[in-house]
Amino acid sequence: MIALGEPILVTGLTFGTGEFTADRSAATLVAFATTALLWRIYIHRAGALLADAMTATPRPGRIVVLTNYSHVIMVAGIITIAVGDELVIQHPLGHTHPAWILVILSGPALFLAGRATFEYAVFGRVSLPRALGALALVALTPAMRRVPPLAVATAAALILAGVAVADALRTRRFPAEPASPPVRRSWAGRGRKGPGL
Repeated sequence: MIALGEPILVTGLTFGTGEFTADRSAATLVAFATTALLWRIYIHRAGALLADAMTATPRPGRIVVLTNYSHVIMVAGIITIAVGDELVIQHPLGHTHPAWILVILSGPALFLAGRATFEYAVFGRVSLPRALGALALVALTPAMRRVPPLAVATAAALILAGVAVADALRTRRFPAEPASPPVRRSWAGRGRKGPGL
């Protein structure tokens, strides 16, 4: 949660040190919307059940390791997003350098990968919308070479919005599920398999 303050701080400082133009204002709004979507995706269900997951498994150390790695990946994504926000606010229009595309799209992809790992630690499954969102961000990379940085950032925000909407729809359709951390499968293929969300 503290890491989510980084893109907000960078966005505010970057916007405040330049001209107040329509394109920079739009880039700032996209940056703030992206941060709000990250927060929404992060808090959805799994975080509230982490303690339950640790008590529901005979190997809580494995959950601790997965949780730590997942948060390192999410924080790396958030820091990358902050760098991308700064680039987009400073240069919202014009040519998008290939390295900028990688920064702008890889931040959200890293965040979704980390969040999917965190969900696996708690529920023993990977959320399909998170996996599809990360894959969509990777797949979009070649197509973004001809659009301005603001359009690249907007595309990333729309994919994050799709993940957040999928979370909300799942919450309405299904009751809250209990924590069910991953179970080590035996050679005979036994073990618990979570619902493929």
